[in-house]
Amino acid sequence: MFDLKQDNPSLCGYCKSPARGYLLIDTKKTFGACSMSHLRKLQKGEKLKNKARLSEKGLHYAIKETKQTYLKIAKTEKTWTLHEWSKTNREKLFANIVREYLNFANYQAETGKTDFGQTDEIL
Repeated sequence: MFDLKQDNPSLCGYCKSPARGYLLIDTKKTFGACSMSHLRKLQKGEKLKNKARLSEKGLHYAIKETKQTYLKIAKTEKTWTLHEWSKTNREKLFANIVREYLNFANYQAETGKTDFGQTDEIL
């Protein structure tokens, strides 16, 4: 049973903005909505296909910060060809890329700036 106090959704089930008091309650699910328009979309089962956006500056920062990790792993694996690496080392590289990108995104979210780790170095 839905308890408004304990189970109230904080985010819109459609766009992930803060919910504004609109609710779609079904027998097994409860969605919050930020507007009547998004409530109607949720009723129809519509969802945004892509919720995330990519920052080109963040991507370049992550690549730059991960370069040394890539070189170290390539030397260990004795190949520059990524798909020939062990699963563990591929995961290590991708985890590093994602972590560095999220560090950039966190800085941007907290400060509103995109100068995190900015240098004139060309990748």
